[in-house]
Amino acid sequence: LSSDQKSEARSIVDGSGDFESKEKQLQRLPFYKELFREIYPQLRTAQTEILTVKEKKPESEIAVLSRQIGDGTIDADTLSSQELAYGATLTPSVDEKEKIYKAAVKKDDSWAAHNNLGAVYLQKAQQADSEEDKNKHLENALNEFELSNKKEENAEAYSNMAVVYSLQGNRDKAMDALDKAEGFSPRSEVVKGDNGVKGAIQIANGDYDAAINSLSNAEETVDNLYNKGLAQLLKKDYQNALSTFNEVIEKESDHAKAHYGAALASARLDKESDAYSQLEKAVSNDPSLKERALNDLEFKKYQSNDEFKNTLK
Repeated sequence: LSSDQKSEARSIVDGSGDFESKEKQLQRLPFYKELFREIYPQLRTAQTEILTVKEKKPESEIAVLSRQIGDGTIDADTLSSQELAYGATLTPSVDEKEKIYKAAVKKDDSWAAHNNLGAVYLQKAQQADSEEDKNKHLENALNEFELSNKKEENAEAYSNMAVVYSLQGNRDKAMDALDKAEGFSPRSEVVKGDNGVKGAIQIANGDYDAAINSLSNAEETVDNLYNKGLAQLLKKDYQNALSTFNEVIEKESDHAKAHYGAALASARLDKESDAYSQLEKAVSNDPSLKERALNDLEFKKYQSNDEFKNTLK
């Protein structure tokens, strides 16, 4: 239909009157046969929905069955893919999570299953006791995230890849992965997580303003708050740095590095007694900081003072 014909038909459909009167008006249009033959058939659709309560297995049953599937003692079809993935969240054991997610990968080979398995390897890398184990788990994680994106590109896998690259010291690839994640309009939780990673990379790159902006929009975890305080300290915004380090200490009172950062900020603000107090708490939680404080030029003006020396005994 032409634009004029469409407007004429719409004025009748959107006008006053009941269905039958509108239909009679449409039948009087010179192009009604075309309307009836070409347009009406596309509008003749019907759909029926039956809503019912779907029975769910209790968590305890899902937990047991998912572990058995992971061990290979029962068939993977005993649980749906969603139930199997949920079952992995019900165990605190990273090794059990790995087995379950491996079973999920075999079951449906989906992007989500590969991403979840990669996340387990990433967790193992962060908990590794040796550099060799850490690197092995990071490579396994990266492989799973790449497989996830081959199945279907997604924000979660790219975000996780950014963490891997960051831990490997490859900041350029990490930022590139974060940019790709943003292209998929990720959920707000993913965006907050990405901002935390981005902020840490920006600190390493010396871009403190950008880091503060990123970390201000990240999830308020202890690590993100500490990094924000660090960026403020390096930017020489000492008062805000002190406030942020105190936020960290409120969340985790034995955070030695936050106490040390607060001591540095206090020293820069000429709050000598506060600097000693924070430094004392820092070294009591991490004795290795004593040596650092003794050689830290930030405390040079205090290092000859007896009170400073007594603080570090």
